[in-house]
Amino acid sequence: MVPPALAGERLDQGAAALCGLPRRRVRALAAEGRLWLDGKAVRVLSRPLRLADVVEIVRRDEALAEPAPVPPLPIIHEDGWLVAIDKPAGVASQPPRERAPGELTAQERLLLQLALREGRRVDALLFHRLDRLTTGVLVFARQRDAARALARTWATGSADKRYLAVVRGDPGEANRTLAGPIAADLLVPGRFRVARDGRPARTRVRRLAAADGLALVEVHPLTGRTHQVRVHLAHAGVPVAGDGLYGGGDLPRPFLHAWRLTLPHPKDGVPLRLEAPLPADMVAFLAAHGLTLPDAPARG
Repeated sequence: MVPPALAGERLDQGAAALCGLPRRRVRALAAEGRLWLDGKAVRVLSRPLRLADVVEIVRRDEALAEPAPVPPLPIIHEDGWLVAIDKPAGVASQPPRERAPGELTAQERLLLQLALREGRRVDALLFHRLDRLTTGVLVFARQRDAARALARTWATGSADKRYLAVVRGDPGEANRTLAGPIAADLLVPGRFRVARDGRPARTRVRRLAAADGLALVEVHPLTGRTHQVRVHLAHAGVPVAGDGLYGGGDLPRPFLHAWRLTLPHPKDGVPLRLEAPLPADMVAFLAAHGLTLPDAPARG
């Protein structure tokens, strides 16, 4: 399978790197009809490779290098229109400005995972995102029609998104709606703030449990601004625990989880509910501080 480092390379160059063969040998194999790309013989060696293309040598007679295994992502739903994963913490949804050596995004890992399973390249189109350290439901479109339908769902606010967050402080027993326009913070790159010149944003918050100076809350963003949940909670005086950018203190990561997502299926509009179990580190933190969420299975 083609990793990000070889995407865009010529087929003969990429195949040589993948298979551990000289380019001359790759050309000879292509001439014999033994070089296959995504399940079909190919002879045009100048064509550019795409991420997760599957390159094969049919009836191999050389010892070829095996591709490095890609850690699988938990798939919580899949059909011919979309695939939803349970994104772990520390995995970027889309390419960051600076990558660590060998770092793969959630989309890249999913493309490679599906290609390995299917033996050919499979589309998985990214149209929404989660912050790198946020866990939970992340949806990809399997085809262009699905991507257009899902984009309309997000644009019209038809996707019902529910997050679970551990916050410092107590938002109170009464349900709250946090409303404040959000804009980029010009003094701190990558940070956002509530500001009069920002874009309108509304977030509903419901306290589920409180103990030890912390609270577990369900968060329902009614709009989709960058860092909206984190900004609104911090502005309300209850920042996400572990969110150092917004005053949540020093923990390994912010405890923010994209828990449930309900949306009309792009094929027929029938409501589809997706749910990602709480990650193990968040479950352990809740237990250690006397916070419980009834009937919430944990991810191992």
